[in-house]
Amino acid sequence: MVARDRHHRHFLWSRRRVRIALLVLLVLAFLPPVWLLHHVYADASDLPSIETFIRFELPTTGVVYDARGMVLISVARQYREMVSYDEVPAVVRDAILATEDKNFFSHSGVDYSVLPRVIERTLVRSVATWWDGDGDLRLRLPQGGSTLTQQLVRGYFLTDRTRLEDGAALFEKGLAPHLMAVVLGVAATNKILRKVEEVRLSLWVEREMGRRYGSKRRAKREIFGRYANFIYMGHGRYETSPFR
Repeated sequence: MVARDRHHRHFLWSRRRVRIALLVLLVLAFLPPVWLLHHVYADASDLPSIETFIRFELPTTGVVYDARGMVLISVARQYREMVSYDEVPAVVRDAILATEDKNFFSHSGVDYSVLPRVIERTLVRSVATWWDGDGDLRLRLPQGGSTLTQQLVRGYFLTDRTRLEDGAALFEKGLAPHLMAVVLGVAATNKILRKVEEVRLSLWVEREMGRRYGSKRRAKREIFGRYANFIYMGHGRYETSPFR
């Protein structure tokens, strides 16, 4: 009888330990996505100044005047002039929207409708690269899927993160990022963290611009104008501000 009671207690304790272990694994599995969602939609810390984005100062051009105040020469690596949304030709605006972000005027900074396609392309690319023997099985994020606002935020606010995301150091401290790094690797985790910050800042920029300019439509026009002046297209040209 004593041996049977001891065996029964041992069996109950073993089941309890299994339940505790499963609960811990469940918490660890859900911690990163919960942390990411909180960071995007509820964390308002460490946001940049919207005033810098409102002013949107491009690289300056040095000007040399003569004794009468006439401009003799302009000196700069980039000769660019800001143009407004209305100054961008309609055919150029339509081309940008059709190519880069057809839902620009309807979304709030992030186009959630493309998320299933991005997930599918990520899985296909990751598995295909591993299957071809080009590396270990790890997450490989594809290009594309970013809205105009996300592209602008990435180039304006997140240049350092983009440049350093393939490094050996994690962008964020804490348990959730380290759990992600253990499973996905540091480089993939940094890319995800940069993308998450890109999403967070895009939603923030559109909210703040909407408050500043009084309507979503006006805010969108302002954001589009900044995009058109900022994004580099190669061959010495930006969307609407060529080198002169």
